[in-house]
Amino acid sequence: MAGVALLALSGCGSDRDSFRPGCPNVGIVRDAATWRQEGGVAVMARVDAACEYEDTGVTVTADLTITGRTAEGANPGRLPLEYFVVVTDPQRNVIAKQVFATGVDISGGTGAVAESLVQFIPAAPTVDARWYEVLVGFQLPPEQVETNRRVNEGR
Repeated sequence: MAGVALLALSGCGSDRDSFRPGCPNVGIVRDAATWRQEGGVAVMARVDAACEYEDTGVTVTADLTITGRTAEGANPGRLPLEYFVVVTDPQRNVIAKQVFATGVDISGGTGAVAESLVQFIPAAPTVDARWYEVLVGFQLPPEQVETNRRVNEGR
């Protein structure tokens, strides 16, 4: 029996290449995913991400899709938008935040824009970054976040 235990343990070396850390969670903040303004409505529709580890940390690349539509009775045009990218540590403390400006052309009634994001998270090679989060959402006034929260409660 001892021979079996030694055989099983022999595959558990300390080779650094055998450590396969995960990617940080990347997502959209639900209550900050809809932007309502006089000219129209924008929605964070999708975010796709991948990560790559380096000796000094992990780089997250993400593609964010924002869709928009003209509000009823409004003139089609461009919806100016601001969105944030936040990085949280494993204890959910915000360790970085950036705000970006973009816009969605809704001159045809609807439209979409794709944003490419790159976020570097410093970490030792043995740190598993899947406990970190990269979150995106619209930079909204508190009353609009509260409106979104009420609308989302029923879903």
